[in-house]
Amino acid sequence: MNVVSWITVEETPALAAEAMAVIDARLARLTDAERGAFWASIRKAYNTPYNDPVKPAQPNPVEPAPGAAPTAVEIRLPEIDPSIDLPAAALAAAALTAEMRAA
Repeated sequence: MNVVSWITVEETPALAAEAMAVIDARLARLTDAERGAFWASIRKAYNTPYNDPVKPAQPNPVEPAPGAAPTAVEIRLPEIDPSIDLPAAALAAAALTAEMRAA
């Protein structure tokens, strides 16, 4: 499909700068960071392809070496104070999360 345009290639940079100046004037009420975020979202929208991204292939699970002993993971939970009114599952999840971050 042919696209008809009355704008020449040479005119494009000047017209783009003028359009940005008009938009920036409208965005003057925003902070510099908010204006930067606005322009970043515009650049992202115009540079994003229309097609869905290609999903990477799923990795194959690693098989243990023949004859190797299976490894075990030991999880130690802290003692739960019965005076605390939280479900034990929430306490265990919090302890596991902290332990995973520390590892």
